[in-house]
Amino acid sequence: MSASLPYDEVMVATAREPLTRDRVIEAAVVFADEHGVDDLSMRKLGAELGVEAMSLYNHVENKDAMLDGMIDFVFSTIPIPDGDLDWRDHLRRLGRGTMTNFGSHPWVVHVCMTRGLLGPGALRFMDHVLGVLADAGFDDESAHHAWQMLASHTMGYAFQASAGVTEKDHAEFEMMIPRLAREVPNVARLAPFLIGCSWEDEYMFGLEIILDGLKARLK
Repeated sequence: MSASLPYDEVMVATAREPLTRDRVIEAAVVFADEHGVDDLSMRKLGAELGVEAMSLYNHVENKDAMLDGMIDFVFSTIPIPDGDLDWRDHLRRLGRGTMTNFGSHPWVVHVCMTRGLLGPGALRFMDHVLGVLADAGFDDESAHHAWQMLASHTMGYAFQASAGVTEKDHAEFEMMIPRLAREVPNVARLAPFLIGCSWEDEYMFGLEIILDGLKARLK
């Protein structure tokens, strides 16, 4: 079953199948995508699946375990680039795919910040990135620093993107520009860029700087 299916179709299909841990986790992901993770509960998920909430505990220990499984699901579904690519091209494609996947599940960054990235799916993703860096020639310490930089950059931009910027936000900012021009002229001068900001473009701009810096340090 794919979490890209419409919410109602996923829930109906899941309700017809015997429950497994994977199906409970995937249904929880779909529920969070549709309603937000704060609205997720064992009772509500059980109702969506057509079972009593207690039935879910046969497959997930509690809500915390379900959240950990949901994080793992998202990391396990990040597309891994195919082909024999240069390490920088590989990380570019992987970074773009990660941001797209996080954008489909905007709750995941907030959950990661409170629960961490120690599940098997997240660790396999980390292992893959470290393997790319090792194959490129980075020693273990440098690969560690590179991972931290890449992860922080990606999580930071995903967090900002998940917060969202509305048309109302833009309108209110534009109304502030005359005052900003007097008080903080550099901010006011950049207002068109701030209002028209694309998180994907900004993320890729920063990623290029990181990759260029890493290449310069590669011995």
